[in-house]
Amino acid sequence: MKLRVVVLGIGSAIALVAACTVFDGLDGKVVTEGGSDVVVPNDAGLIQGEQPGYLSFADGVAFCSNVFACPQLATSVEWSLDVPTDGNHFSSCVDWVSGPLPKDRNGHDTTAAILQCIAKATSCTAASACLWQEQILSTDPRCVGKDAGKNGACGDDGGSVYFCGTPTGSIVHCNNAFFTSGSTCLYDDAGLPWCVTLPCGAQQCLGDMLSYCGNDGLQYSQNCGMGGMTCGFDTKEGFDDCLTNGSRKTCNSLAVTCSGSTVEICDGYFVSDYDCAAYGGTCDQTGFPRCKRPNESCTPLDGDVDVCTANSLTMCVNGQKSSFDCTTLGKTCAAASGGQSGHCQ
Repeated sequence: MKLRVVVLGIGSAIALVAACTVFDGLDGKVVTEGGSDVVVPNDAGLIQGEQPGYLSFADGVAFCSNVFACPQLATSVEWSLDVPTDGNHFSSCVDWVSGPLPKDRNGHDTTAAILQCIAKATSCTAASACLWQEQILSTDPRCVGKDAGKNGACGDDGGSVYFCGTPTGSIVHCNNAFFTSGSTCLYDDAGLPWCVTLPCGAQQCLGDMLSYCGNDGLQYSQNCGMGGMTCGFDTKEGFDDCLTNGSRKTCNSLAVTCSGSTVEICDGYFVSDYDCAAYGGTCDQTGFPRCKRPNESCTPLDGDVDVCTANSLTMCVNGQKSSFDCTTLGKTCAAASGGQSGHCQ
């Protein structure tokens, strides 16, 4: 069993609003103006093969506002949660966290809690701290006095593992639900740090949590459900592991791609997927990959999407046009700039 640690650069994408539907406040309530199309909240109007999205529409806007404000956050979310996160097209970002999910996508509640934490964060540091692994720059002040090499070092009194490489590194948070409760940073016999527990036991699945014993007598763990996978017996390997569609699938480069009708995300170690066909959809790789749903009336790349009218942002989520008042979150609407579409900030 290998440890899932990746240190990568930031990926990129692009794009660019007449109000139709207003989501009133934080509860996702829909108010129709002039008989325009209504966007149903993520917990209603589900069709066969779907489950609710991770966040309400308003919380999805709050989450993506933080993604747009924090350069390292989109990559950190993809690493930690296997949730595709578009840091350049606002509607695409909101659609991924608030739009309906394939019904067979595992770990909904565990993932939703982490995304909710990010949505409520009031700083980039607080948002990244919600994740089990966050990307940082080598200039991050938290790296002062920490090991600068690839081997990393324990910090925060054993609560975190620091990889302060150049130009990017990461911080792994041992108290995250990705690890078994009580995990702390300890060094193995080779002097390598990781979040572990004692004593050492068998490799087994405890629900979605995979727990296994290292050669050095330390107990390692990871929550497979946090990446949308299940924990189970892999017949090819002959032991329990994190499984995607019944088998262990690995990769080595952070990426979001289409594979037939499935959106596949590689977190740098495991492959996790979203089966768009579960609800009659297809995988659309125009711009940032997404599940294209049946009966869409717009896309996140349309020219009249993610455009500000005063402080209201016209959006396309779940294939339907809507308008969101950024002031309900205490924010303003920012026009497209620097490769990022219009968004609430």
